[in-house]
Amino acid sequence: MGGLLLVLTALVLAALLLLDPWLRRTLEEQVARRSQGRYQLRIGTLHTSLWQRSIRLSRLRLRPAQDPRLWTDTTALSRLLADVGELRISGVGLWAALRRQQIPVDSVVVAGVTLRLLDLPATKVAGQPLHERLPARVPGLAIGYLGVRKLQAAYGAGRRPEVSLREGTVTARDVLLSAAGAADTQRLGYARTVLLRVAGVAARSVLDHEVVLGHGQFSSARQLLTLDALRLRSWRPPGRRQRLPQLNLTLAQLRLTGLQPTSLARRRLSLDSLLIRQPHLTFTPPRQAPPPVYQLVAPYLNRLTLAHVRLTGGYVRVAGMAAAPTVRRIALTGTDLRIDKAAAADPKRVLYAHAWQLRTGLTTARLSPPVYRGGYQALNLDTKTGRLQLEEAFLLPTMSATAVNRYKGHQSPNITLRLPRLQATGLDFAALDQRGAVLAGQVTLSRLQVLVDGDGRFPLNPTPSIVTPERLGKLPLRLNVRRIRIADATVRTNYLSPSSGRQGTLTFNRLNGTLTNITNDPRLMSAAQPAVVRASGYIANRWRADLQIWLPLLDPNGTHWGRATFGPGSITLLNSMTEPSRNVRFARGNVQQATIGFRANRRQITGTMRAQYSDLKLELLSPKGGADRKTLFTKIGTSLLNGVVVRDENPRRDEGRLKVGDMTSRRELRVSALSLWRQGLVSGLLNSIGAPKKLARKISEQQ
Repeated sequence: MGGLLLVLTALVLAALLLLDPWLRRTLEEQVARRSQGRYQLRIGTLHTSLWQRSIRLSRLRLRPAQDPRLWTDTTALSRLLADVGELRISGVGLWAALRRQQIPVDSVVVAGVTLRLLDLPATKVAGQPLHERLPARVPGLAIGYLGVRKLQAAYGAGRRPEVSLREGTVTARDVLLSAAGAADTQRLGYARTVLLRVAGVAARSVLDHEVVLGHGQFSSARQLLTLDALRLRSWRPPGRRQRLPQLNLTLAQLRLTGLQPTSLARRRLSLDSLLIRQPHLTFTPPRQAPPPVYQLVAPYLNRLTLAHVRLTGGYVRVAGMAAAPTVRRIALTGTDLRIDKAAAADPKRVLYAHAWQLRTGLTTARLSPPVYRGGYQALNLDTKTGRLQLEEAFLLPTMSATAVNRYKGHQSPNITLRLPRLQATGLDFAALDQRGAVLAGQVTLSRLQVLVDGDGRFPLNPTPSIVTPERLGKLPLRLNVRRIRIADATVRTNYLSPSSGRQGTLTFNRLNGTLTNITNDPRLMSAAQPAVVRASGYIANRWRADLQIWLPLLDPNGTHWGRATFGPGSITLLNSMTEPSRNVRFARGNVQQATIGFRANRRQITGTMRAQYSDLKLELLSPKGGADRKTLFTKIGTSLLNGVVVRDENPRRDEGRLKVGDMTSRRELRVSALSLWRQGLVSGLLNSIGAPKKLARKISEQQ
């Protein structure tokens, strides 16, 4: 009996001693057989423990065969190089395996994995699900813990791989590798929970771009995806044409919460929040506008919702275009986003969201390049309340008025604009997004400063002016601003005279006014319901003026009318403009009151000027005179002008009747409506003080 036990013991020990070599040899042969000789597996050590129900393998090495005949165009396998430092399987349910039941496994741990995928399969074949590749005697595996540690991976046969991973870790719990596990919609890749960490990810040739990721983490239990130190930059292989717009992006962190990958099987994705920190984006826009976002998403998802999105510390620069706009310190918040076709047309949504809040810092761009640069220091908008505010907006020329005219080859006003604050309320952001319509309740411009420089030594612009009422009515977008308010504005005009070569100046201070019914909507605009401009201010900060103009913006003839009144003041305030431009000086003259009524269209301006003044005296100047620009000829002309032509007072004491000036001047379509109003003012003033009507008209029409 004792001998029999000894023999049995010897046989068991022999089997145990032979089990490990047999298993190692069987595994190596199975790989060669199943891959039809294309792969070779070598296992450094293999040790089993039936008592502990475990198996440990180390120094695994998988290599593709070198024979090129085994890798033809019809091969459905890829060439892979794999090294595994250690593989430990513990807690194997041997009794369930013997009974051909689902095998429970306590844990599977793989450490020190290096993968190099040289190429993809030459032939694409729809592969079987992983649970169907188990041996026929194994109906399934139930793994309590699956871990992959110190994973390195790369794809590409070149010296520099197309895709690489410096280090990765994968942890999965409650893995059910069976048909039931595959059908469980609450599982992700057969696992109840998955935790993935990666570091040093790099990929090239991703739609002509390179992607680099510092760190990333995904937790299915926390429904969280975090990407840290992400960089995307334009890249393409040498010799290949750029197919897509160039884009360069870096961001400190991207964080998604509420991510449920299991819902992707139903083509749905609902996210709680998206946080983007410090994105720095430079991109070149495509030549052709891309399709709407919902069309890009539609092939992959039937529904995409996002409860909250937040972006902080953003920077955007648009390259590849002359304007080159740049936006700094962007902070953006969006709520209740839904991306589909219905949401794109929902009048209660703006860019798929129920509300957006946007704040930016300094924003700059080149306007009408290379003539201007413009921008603002800060922007704040809220689509829910319909409010927008700009701080310290500016438009600055990059060259002098003379240089601008020389560059363009004709007269063009050189404008400098500074606007400390712009506020808009009642803005319909949904209409702007969906129809390109500008609809607002009120826009307020506070402390606006405008400087207009002109050089009359160049020919007029050969094209019609765009600063006219009729052009405003023909804007390619729907415009409807109920009220524009201007508070405490200053406007200064400088004009370099072609006759004298000197610059004339006229300043308007303390301007306040309103513009109402600024619209090109035919339901709101007509001759009976025109746009109305009301303004008041001071010439040279001392001469009060009030203005009211009615503008039917859809009138094809550009018809409009208005009236203006001037309070008491010295007419010598106009010398800063008349001396350089007309070679005429008002030696003295006091205006008690002046009233203008006019009507204008595309052909002319007509009207009347009623000016009450006294002690008026003019002096003719010579552009080639001495220090005071007087010559013998101008002195004689001055005497004749004041003695024969000029009415020194209106009304005259002996007549008692006010001389009404006739305002008539032909319109030049190449100049703005502002120039036409000035022409009418000049012709009415000259006729009022005694100049013949035809002469007054001729002088007013001199450009």
